[in-house]
Amino acid sequence: MLDFLGNCPQYIANGLANGCIYILVAMGFNIIYSSTGIINFAQGEFSMFGGLFTFTFAVTLGVPLPLAVLLAIVCTAAIGAVMERTVIYPLRHASTLVAIIATIGVSILFKSLGRIFWPKEAYKVPEFTSGNLSLPGATVSRQFLWVLGLTLISVLLVYLFFNHTRVGKAMRACSINRQASSLVGINVSRMSFYSFLIAACLGSLAGIVNTPYASYDFGLFLGIKGFTAAVVGGLGNTFGAVVGGLVLGLMEELIAGFLTVVLSVPSGYKDAVAAILLITVLLLRPQGIMGRAVAEKV
Repeated sequence: MLDFLGNCPQYIANGLANGCIYILVAMGFNIIYSSTGIINFAQGEFSMFGGLFTFTFAVTLGVPLPLAVLLAIVCTAAIGAVMERTVIYPLRHASTLVAIIATIGVSILFKSLGRIFWPKEAYKVPEFTSGNLSLPGATVSRQFLWVLGLTLISVLLVYLFFNHTRVGKAMRACSINRQASSLVGINVSRMSFYSFLIAACLGSLAGIVNTPYASYDFGLFLGIKGFTAAVVGGLGNTFGAVVGGLVLGLMEELIAGFLTVVLSVPSGYKDAVAAILLITVLLLRPQGIMGRAVAEKV
């Protein structure tokens, strides 16, 4: 037990790093869900594209890393925009379930494209800053500071966008009542388009900072973790993603560390924490930590 307590600073540091990445993916889930009512199961593949595009521009083409990151985000945003216009927009009059199933199909397509263009099991994406940093009781990579800083900036920008811009306020109105928003002149279809653009940018950033490796199949992993964080924090609550991501990231590391050090259980059970947490939240508080319960007439 003393060994576990002594390692807690390291577990917390690792949990914060993972949690920040989950936050970026979860915010994308929530932004799209708020604007369209759709759960975009291709959100994880935006992260895949972000990491692999960065590798292509920075390593294969030799573009300076800051420009490579910017180009990767722009390309991924373009993919998100094309997805919305070619798949989601034509289904705007279909049921929500049909649209959600369509996003699963797009996810499979994106993964297949990733496997075609980037067939290796893993590609090494350059870190923003190499080397390690010693903290009290923990050692983290210098990339950890970038992960933390870029996540904080992203959360702040999303907050400012939704609270201090006309488009952001219109998207918030759509999240409350899309039909009423349409009646007062808000272009709901355009808000859907913007939501996919923003979600693709956030997902791409998650894949970029999730260095040093990227592959065609890690989108599924980040998608599951991001979706779990979104549900835990409160599906549709953009900033509930922050709470959900941090809770998931910290619980994964602390519980896995406890099982390994104290109970000698293999660390391979770490991924089961997300599933157990998701089921527990759905059973005890389906609206999530920051979500509000909705009263239904029966």
